[in-house]
Amino acid sequence: FIVREPGSGTRDVAAHALAASGIAIRAEMQLGSTVAITQAVASRLGISIVSRVAAADLIALGRLAVVRVHDLVIRRPLTELRLGNRAPGAATVAFRALLGKSAPASRRP
Repeated sequence: FIVREPGSGTRDVAAHALAASGIAIRAEMQLGSTVAITQAVASRLGISIVSRVAAADLIALGRLAVVRVHDLVIRRPLTELRLGNRAPGAATVAFRALLGKSAPASRRP
C-alpha cells in the first residue's frame, strides 16, 4: 500500500475510513505528493487511495483503474478560503453558484 506522509489529510481520512470498515493496511511506501503516488501506482509499485480528480488523467489514459470496495465511503471535508475584507470576484460568485451557495461564507473570529 502506498500512502502519503504522516499528518497528511488524505492519509488520515483514508485510514479512518478503512479502519471503520475493519480494513487494516500495511504501508510499504510513503510519498510526499499525490502525483508521486499516482505515478508509483501506474508503475505497478503498489495500490493507494487518492481522489478521483487527482488521478483523472491516468484513469482516462487507462494507466490507473478505480477499484470499488463494497460499503466503503470516504469523504473529505473541504474549506473555502478567501480574503475576508474583499468583495468576491466574478469567478468566486460563479463557483459558489455552482456549489449552490449564493452568499459569501461568514467569517469566523
